[in-house]
Amino acid sequence: MGRRKASRKRGKDGPNWLKRWWQDGDPQQRKVVALWLGKFLIVIGIIAVAGVGLKYLEGYVKDVNRQRQVQLSVELAHTPAWAGPELIEQVCLSTGVKSDDFLLNDDLVKQWAAHLSDNPWVKEIHHIQKRYDGRIVIDCELRRPIAMVRQHNRNVFVDSQGMVLPEMEVYGHLVQLQGELSRLPEPGHIVSSKSVKAGLDVLNLIRQVDEQLPGKERLWSQLFVMDVSNYEGRVDKSRPHLRLYTKNQTEIRWGAALGRERPYYEAPPKSKLASLYRAFKQTGSLDHYQYVELRDLRKERSDPLRRG
Repeated sequence: MGRRKASRKRGKDGPNWLKRWWQDGDPQQRKVVALWLGKFLIVIGIIAVAGVGLKYLEGYVKDVNRQRQVQLSVELAHTPAWAGPELIEQVCLSTGVKSDDFLLNDDLVKQWAAHLSDNPWVKEIHHIQKRYDGRIVIDCELRRPIAMVRQHNRNVFVDSQGMVLPEMEVYGHLVQLQGELSRLPEPGHIVSSKSVKAGLDVLNLIRQVDEQLPGKERLWSQLFVMDVSNYEGRVDKSRPHLRLYTKNQTEIRWGAALGRERPYYEAPPKSKLASLYRAFKQTGSLDHYQYVELRDLRKERSDPLRRG
């Protein structure tokens, strides 16, 4: 005899269980489910309509801006007091912003930032903001020069970190670097010379202290030349390694590079700075002395006010 197929029981998992539950279930449960289902469908509908509306609004705004043809302009959020108008204009132009760029193009900010980072005058970019009146506002930090070098019949600037900068109009006093500068790199590169870096470190230390003092106690403007030619005593071991000169050729004997005082039995940087400013405060000018000695550790001989 043939075996009859076992009938498959259609339980809760069968295809019609939802229909049977709806027909035979508790009316109160059906009411609650219907209420929540209705709310869910309403929310889904609102989200869908909002999405379509936002998409339409975005397209409308883009079309309006295309028709308006907003002319773009570039400005710096913060302009350093030492930066001249030529430098500010050059930095703004280096963004590559075109007056007819489409303001709502999301890739433009990245492109502008990439162009700006190639400018040696730009130290760090904090933020670039697009405003719908057409202004592009750049928040960035510029490199402030501390020294000047005459190279190939032109002047180049150097900041405290050794970045070589093309000549631009800047306000404030710069010290001229002298010594073995033939290997100074082109603008946009950092110097590798240890002697130049040693001179820049001393200049940066003096300027930082100077800017914290009242105007009448500042001596930065009296410093005219930083000579690094005898760095580590490579020319004459008996002479100061680093020397500063005023405009009237008064020699300021700084000595060893920062951190290199102990091998040469020299006073630490703080003592050298104190002696330098004491000499200036005594007469109001460093040119009242034949030279200013800052190296000697012995108190009875460390007074830089000797004039002979």
